[in-house]
Amino acid sequence: MLPATLLGNALLLGLDTYLNGVLPLAEYGMYGAVKRLLQIVGFVGLLGMENAVIRVVARAPGAASAQAGLRTAMAATLATSTVLAVGLYTLADLVAAWVDDAPGTASALRLGALSLPFAAARLLAVAAAQGWGTLLPRAVVTFLAWPVLQFLGFYMLARAYGDNGIAAVGGYTLAVGLGAAHAWWSLSRVRPAPVEGEPAEGALAAMFAVSWPLWVQGIGMALYTWADQVVLLGLRGAEAAGVYGPVATIAPLFGLGLGALNSAFAPVIARKHAEGDTVGLQAMYRLVTRWAVLLAVPPVAVAVVAPMTALAPWPNASAEAGTALRITALAQLACTAVGSVNYLLIMCGRQRDTLYNAVPAVLINLVLSFVLVPRLGVTGAALANGVAMAVANVAGLVQVWRHLHIHPFGPGLVRALLAGIAPALLAYLAPGGWLGVGLVALVGGAAFAVSVYLLGLDDFDRLLVDTFRKRFRA
Repeated sequence: MLPATLLGNALLLGLDTYLNGVLPLAEYGMYGAVKRLLQIVGFVGLLGMENAVIRVVARAPGAASAQAGLRTAMAATLATSTVLAVGLYTLADLVAAWVDDAPGTASALRLGALSLPFAAARLLAVAAAQGWGTLLPRAVVTFLAWPVLQFLGFYMLARAYGDNGIAAVGGYTLAVGLGAAHAWWSLSRVRPAPVEGEPAEGALAAMFAVSWPLWVQGIGMALYTWADQVVLLGLRGAEAAGVYGPVATIAPLFGLGLGALNSAFAPVIARKHAEGDTVGLQAMYRLVTRWAVLLAVPPVAVAVVAPMTALAPWPNASAEAGTALRITALAQLACTAVGSVNYLLIMCGRQRDTLYNAVPAVLINLVLSFVLVPRLGVTGAALANGVAMAVANVAGLVQVWRHLHIHPFGPGLVRALLAGIAPALLAYLAPGGWLGVGLVALVGGAAFAVSVYLLGLDDFDRLLVDTFRKRFRA
């Protein structure tokens, strides 16, 4: 997952910088906001079933109930996603008038609405594979195939129709559809045969009892994580959304380590909790958090100290986006430092508690957005988004301690943060433009690795490093 996540994010960054260069700023902003809106609506149609499938499958991988639960989840999410797709397609003109009255926005929404059922199918397929302990479909479909398919779709549609803004959304829709087909093909190759005599329990009521808190929490998380660009489009227009676009694209880079490690950690949490192994769970929690912070610190250090260096690949990047990037980077680091709080609550059966951090975060984000965005523009959107994310994750940390009595903090986490001093200094001294990007990437990366080595590794870190070495030698 880690190599796929790193390479996949590099490909996505390359795609976004390309679109930033070839699209007018308003069309680029429209594409980004429409994509955000589709992701939010997609969470509504998912019914929370993605994490429910991971939990059901991970707790009993060979049981017939795991496959029955997957079938039930697929039927339910396809039905709701199709209804939402039809609704968004029908109401595209009304929605477009609310977010942006540009002529192409309604057409882009209609084209994007076609992706919703396929997005649900793709997410459930990779979730089931993850529950069965096979991460290859998630790695390939979610990270490697996605940007390549999206670029090819954009290129073909732009040449055929000439409307680049709509072509960008069309490329996104094509990537979702082909990704769903590939995910289910991959799942058919790894799905184990059910255990003989196991009851095939997969009733909708039983699955929804697990998933509904995850559904509400997921919608809330989508709103406080992704609503920034949509709100910015509605309050300040497409060009402001375009200015914010590079920040929204870079933001996932700060949490990519945690996201990749969570893919393996989520089923482990479910199994260890079922076994009552709290000591092992705490050790894994600290290990995952420490390495997630290690992977987040270099890009955060560069974004905070030299944001325009981080934004150099985007032709239309501005100083206003640089300020927003600083705020976003610090907020993302705070969220990464508390670790996998939502997965710990979800996989340990405390999914309902995640509502108590998601709902306040949504309210904080919306209130701050409507107060700050008209006054501060892009900077206001970043502030609202950053405060909401920090509040939700700190609340999750408190809940994890309350219910499981574990936390991620220790000397290793402090060492991970200190290792960011070297790349931060280099970013501060480096020249601007592509030369600065190259120096920071190469020399800064080497300086960071040396800093990590000199600050010391503990036994768990050495075990993880040895595992990586053996895997890549094999």
